[in-house]
Amino acid sequence: MGKGAAEMGKGEAYGKAPVIPRPRQAESKSKRGVKFKHFLPYLLISPLVIWILLTIFIPLSTVVRESFYSAGFVGTESEFVGLQNYTEVLASGAYWASWKNSLIWVVGNGILQTVLAYSVALYLNKSSRISNTARTWMIIPWIIPTIVVAIFWQWIFNGSYGIMNAVLMNIGAIDQPLNLLGNPTWALPTIIFINSWHWFPFLTVLILAALAGIPEELYEASAVDGANKFQEFWHITLPSLQHISFALGLVGTLWMFNIFDIIYALTEGGPAGSTTTVSIQIYQEAFEHFEISSASAMSVVTALIMLVFAIVYIKFAAPKED
Repeated sequence: MGKGAAEMGKGEAYGKAPVIPRPRQAESKSKRGVKFKHFLPYLLISPLVIWILLTIFIPLSTVVRESFYSAGFVGTESEFVGLQNYTEVLASGAYWASWKNSLIWVVGNGILQTVLAYSVALYLNKSSRISNTARTWMIIPWIIPTIVVAIFWQWIFNGSYGIMNAVLMNIGAIDQPLNLLGNPTWALPTIIFINSWHWFPFLTVLILAALAGIPEELYEASAVDGANKFQEFWHITLPSLQHISFALGLVGTLWMFNIFDIIYALTEGGPAGSTTTVSIQIYQEAFEHFEISSASAMSVVTALIMLVFAIVYIKFAAPKED
């Protein structure tokens, strides 16, 4: 007689119920555990999905709906007008003029920030006392709040009390004060310069992180082969940065296109509409002219154009894997 049988017999002898295995109950618990593990990822991401539904899809669907009505302000009564708002937007000279300013704004920021970010990143991508210190301090312009940046540069460029005019007049460089932010020709380039100063440190940090991932052996091998610095940059550094360059090109373009705060804080779209980008135009249409339906139609048309840009950019500019 085995040990288990002996214990069972002993239990029966003392009047206790024998321990009987319950395979069906154990199998049921195992199935519930498998189901819980299967649904756990969905359970964990459900707060994020709910948040996206509440903050993106519901407002977006509201904007699309409003674009087919004649509402002047949010919450007011309106009538269904079909595609009338869209035909008016597509025929609006002010809307397409704002697109011209937006394209200048995006291209200007893209070129200036890219040149600054790559130049500074390549310079700081070496171990020295100056570069180590500069890596810490160069991020300061990026962490300054936008409204503070606007006040800071107004204090420098203002035509009445700007310190730049005081300095230039004291050294005899100019006879009369310059009002760069109040000049239709110079207002947009001036804001592009200010915004690039504000954002290029962020791009520099990303490029520095990408540069740190390039194996040093590649540069050592190229030096053995007699390559100069330009050849190293062109054949090693630049191809190694193609993924970060692609990401910055896509995200940076969409990001710059949607920037509103620094432009509105400095010029409110003026003078004479010279800094009225699409974002400023939509805001003015909605909250200054009280044409929320027209602004909604502008938003939908703009979103579709940007979506087409993103698709084309990804299709033709995405890095090709070797």
